[in-house]
Parts: sequence; structure tokens; C-alpha cells
Amino acid sequence: MKKSVKILAVALVLVMVCLSFAACGKKLSGKYSAEAVGTGTTLEFKGSKVTLTVKVLGVSGDPIEGTYKIEDDKITFDFDSDDEEAKKFNKALDFEEQDDGDIKIGIIEYKKAD
Repeated sequence: MKKSVKILAVALVLVMVCLSFAACGKKLSGKYSAEAVGTGTTLEFKGSKVTLTVKVLGVSGDPIEGTYKIEDDKITFDFDSDDEEAKKFNKALDFEEQDDGDIKIGIIEYKKAD
């Protein structure tokens, strides 16, 4: 009887650990960029934080800092800023990880920086 209680206790602990990892969601790390003709975006992920830099005709704008979360096949960005331009990026988009380490957000494929 005591052995079955121990096994049940260990099983419950393992289930709780698995659920806590599943609740955390997927995290990205590093820089990803998409660019065409000197215009594009760079996303740098660290933990649950993301920094977005937009480049227009070769000139980079000020970085915008925010958070992100990935759930199922969606990535949601939250740039908590007074800047109305930054708020335009607050949205949920389709998300897909590519086999080569690149990612696809919406219709844009971002290449992993070396």
C-alpha cells in the first residue's frame, strides 16, 4: 500500500512539472531579419522580450521593445508604448518554425542571423 502511494505521489509531481512547462509556451532566442531592397525588419528575441527595428531605404529607425508569446500556431506581440507607430505592431499573427531554423510570421519569412 505504501509503495503505491509513493508511486502515485511521484506521478502527480511529474504531471505537474509537465503541465508547468507546457503553460510556459515556446520561446525564441536571437535575431531574425527580413529585408528587400534596403527595407525590412529585424526582431531580436530574449526570453519573453522582443526588440523590433524597422529599416526603410537603408535607414534604421529607433528600436521598439515589447513582449511576445507563442500559442499553438500564433505569435502575439505587445509593444507597450505611448508611440502610436509602435502600437500598430500589437497583433496576433500566424507563426511557423522552418526546418532550417528560420521563422515565418504572417506571410513574411525571417532569416536567423548568424
